[in-house]
Amino acid sequence: MRVNNKLTIFIFGLLFLLAACSEEETFSEFRSFPNAEWDKQEAIRFEVPVHDISTPYNVLLELRNNNNYPFRNIWLFIDYKTPSGSMRSDTLTTDLADIYGKWYGTGMSLYAYSFPYQVNVQYPDTGIYVYTIRQGMRENILKGISDIGLTVSGVK
Repeated sequence: MRVNNKLTIFIFGLLFLLAACSEEETFSEFRSFPNAEWDKQEAIRFEVPVHDISTPYNVLLELRNNNNYPFRNIWLFIDYKTPSGSMRSDTLTTDLADIYGKWYGTGMSLYAYSFPYQVNVQYPDTGIYVYTIRQGMRENILKGISDIGLTVSGVK
């Protein structure tokens, strides 16, 4: 009986520590592209409501690509607008495959890959933050990208 109590206390303690160190997802959305084709002119817009400015946040971009994607990397143009109207523009690149063509992320014919855009960002005001993302590749129609997502998680 004594061993079971110690094991129970250990398990609850471990769960408490894991919960205390985790991130709290506050926003997550995906947009899909018909026929897995992303037109260069198509800007994807995410409106992220921020209610708590006392905690830092991690902002992740999430891409889903299939085997028709012809490159091993992707360039993205990201516009970021605060509730007060100030703007920031970033250019971001990330590899989606290694030098041998093996896709990063998870999946078999559709690969999901997450990567950080902003880490430990402290939002200055409550309100709606707008992220607008465009593909920055040389192709007008970028084949093989089926979805893009944005996830914002509070860091504890």
